[in-house]
Amino acid sequence: MKKFFLCLILALSFQSLVKAEDISEFEIEGMSINKSILDYMSVNEVLDNTLPYFETKRKYYITGIVTNLKLYDQVEIYLKSNDKKYIIKSIVAGLFIDDLDQCLKKKKEIVKDLDQIFSNIKKMSGSKKHEADPTGKSIHYIDQYNLGYPNHIRVECTQFSDDMINSGMAQNSLNVVVMTKEINDWIASGYK
Repeated sequence: MKKFFLCLILALSFQSLVKAEDISEFEIEGMSINKSILDYMSVNEVLDNTLPYFETKRKYYITGIVTNLKLYDQVEIYLKSNDKKYIIKSIVAGLFIDDLDQCLKKKKEIVKDLDQIFSNIKKMSGSKKHEADPTGKSIHYIDQYNLGYPNHIRVECTQFSDDMINSGMAQNSLNVVVMTKEINDWIASGYK
């Protein structure tokens, strides 16, 4: 029953997409692209929850939210360094699901709902190596809906290599990603 309830909640959370004309109208946990994260947390909370993905300062950084969430285990918010307005640039919401079969099953349920919402948008499906793993052993299993590519929404199961998991920097998960051109370009540049 708990699994059914979670699926129902996840499906209902995508209803805002039906009327969405652009990617900034999609909400995850009440947050959306081009809104200030300060509507949801304080500057100190943003800074205290900055994720240690990079050893040096970059053009963008990522803050994590793990409390007061209704649907997800964690939400990652991409922010531009030195932006005093703290405008959300991209959102990644995750459920920690270690078992690949369970993750793919949950992804299939979410994608089924999104297929109905995005019936006029061609879905791209496939797998690829995770760009953060230099060994190439971490894999994304992706379904993606392009909303004026490179702006897109995707659902992915990520299975990280043992090295990535043991480093403490990664955890197997199912993610719903709201990706903007700005962050997509930054990732493509090597996170510089």
